[in-house]
Amino acid sequence: MAIVLDGTSGINTPNTFGYKNLLIDAGFTINQRAYVSGATLASGSYGHDRWKAGASGGNYSFTQLATSTTITIASGKSLIQVVEDKNVNGTSFVLSWTGTAQARYAVNSATPSGSYAASPIVITGQTVGTTMSVEFNEGTLSKPQLELGAVATSFDVRDYGRELAMCQRYFQAIQMFTYSYAGNTFSTTDARSTIPLVCTMRIAPTSFTNLNAGSLQFSTAAGSGSGSVALNTATTTALGLISSGASGLAAAGGTSALGGTMLIGVSAEL
Repeated sequence: MAIVLDGTSGINTPNTFGYKNLLIDAGFTINQRAYVSGATLASGSYGHDRWKAGASGGNYSFTQLATSTTITIASGKSLIQVVEDKNVNGTSFVLSWTGTAQARYAVNSATPSGSYAASPIVITGQTVGTTMSVEFNEGTLSKPQLELGAVATSFDVRDYGRELAMCQRYFQAIQMFTYSYAGNTFSTTDARSTIPLVCTMRIAPTSFTNLNAGSLQFSTAAGSGSGSVALNTATTTALGLISSGASGLAAAGGTSALGGTMLIGVSAEL
């Protein structure tokens, strides 16, 4: 078979190779928040990575597979994905998927609107380097894809590790362990520690959440300080933790974040 090396055919034809899908976790394989099939998903809350509930909620059911998973969005519910401005590299796109769900979109906006339609949908009028978004309503949904051009192509399958890394730009689930992150105490009530993030996040997180009801406190040579731990500061690559309401710490000494089996979630979502 001959391969023509030009701009209209052969290997230079748009959308022939990987990384053409602007939607992240389009196979519903990454679920760092451990969303449970059929659970209530309030407006704006996230289920599988990068997918958040629409204005009326986003409950959905699924049987998790190792590869692309089909979900069923409940009646009256919807799921939204917002595409980061840095990933929007064209003005015209096509949105395609498999299933009974229908979709709508927004150009230059994080809030889809208008009527829902069946696959595929051609999208025009987008500004390069500006946020865009898509929303799917009730029904079955698998292999959603948003790509450059006006013709839908085969689904872009990315390996699990790369897909997880792409998701971690927006959300990270960090497993804490006993004596896991070293720091310092500045008084009997003030201890601080730094946690490196898995990868550079989109923006510096402003809070963290407890994903599994575990406990987190500071520990020194004099014993563990009672109280809790709060986010003091953050960058796109690290979290700075500080004791909150602590007592019983040893001043001017070393400390570590005593996390047990706590799983913390850190968000930089759009």
